[in-house]
Amino acid sequence: MQRTPAPTIADVAERAGVSPATASRALSNYGRVSKDTVEKVRSAAAEIGYRPNELARAMRVGSTRTIGLVIIADFTNAFFDRATKAIVDAARAHDYQVLITNTDEDIDVEQQAVLTLLDKQVDGLIIVPSLAKEHPHLGTTQLGGRPVVLIDRRIDELPLTSVTTDDASGTRAAVLDATAKGHRKLGFLISAVGVPEFTTIAPTEMISTVRDRSNGFRRGATDSNIPIADQLWVYCADEPSSSEAAVASMLDSDMPPSVIFTSNNDMALAVLQVAGQRGLAIGRDLSLVTVDDSVWAAAMVPGISVIARPVEELGSIAVARLVERIESPGQDVERLVLPTQYISRSSVATI
Repeated sequence: MQRTPAPTIADVAERAGVSPATASRALSNYGRVSKDTVEKVRSAAAEIGYRPNELARAMRVGSTRTIGLVIIADFTNAFFDRATKAIVDAARAHDYQVLITNTDEDIDVEQQAVLTLLDKQVDGLIIVPSLAKEHPHLGTTQLGGRPVVLIDRRIDELPLTSVTTDDASGTRAAVLDATAKGHRKLGFLISAVGVPEFTTIAPTEMISTVRDRSNGFRRGATDSNIPIADQLWVYCADEPSSSEAAVASMLDSDMPPSVIFTSNNDMALAVLQVAGQRGLAIGRDLSLVTVDDSVWAAAMVPGISVIARPVEELGSIAVARLVERIESPGQDVERLVLPTQYISRSSVATI
């Protein structure tokens, strides 16, 4: 089946009974065209289904009014779901549209996604960077002068504006709360890119947010005078089979923790799954804390204690900073860190 040719400006002009030049001016809101003629041309365009070539228009004016979002589209993770919506909503408020790509934490996919979005002439990029030793595709030359704002994660080696959260303070507060309630055997379940299944050996390379959370957990344990021997650290792949096996190994260890702190919602779900299989009641037989609040964390009985991050504010600020750099190039690099809040619910027992 042959594709029907798209209507052209000449078709609109013929339908409206005007010249192509007049039709173009009427649709583009420039030049001297009467109100009646503008309405006649627009009606003709609507009748035949004419759509202007936005890329050609963008090349004329130097802007597509689009933002590229390079993110991990893991919608079981409360952060990425909410962050995506916040960015789209904030961009719309600034009269920008968002093109979204998913990297699945793969640096090669991220590089191709950035190139594709640049080819589509986006005005700027918001990126959740994947773990890698180098990010050559985010250099000034490779970006062709387009501004970039990183969210959720930093790349300390590159002069790029970032909007992140103070996860270290939040995770430290969570440990202090649990130890104040009598917990002395602590478990830490950390999602780590590049770990085949699970291990007790910390990876040499970690995403900045995971590193910050781990440092905060560790400082909380140190400040609570919890010896290393009473801390069980497990790093695992962000896959249900791996995380559930990791939880099982923690509970079956010679030193099973009375509380498990997880680095994200996916790890918390693994704890809930294994605890349910073993008949362990959260908040009584096993305590649980995770990073990022969600509707389900608050609605559960007992409610899950969380380190809450201002996700909507993070998305809104990221868009605002990017639009500033699109419309007023030459802005200084900023490293914005938003506060987190530890919310204590009933999932941490007093023992």
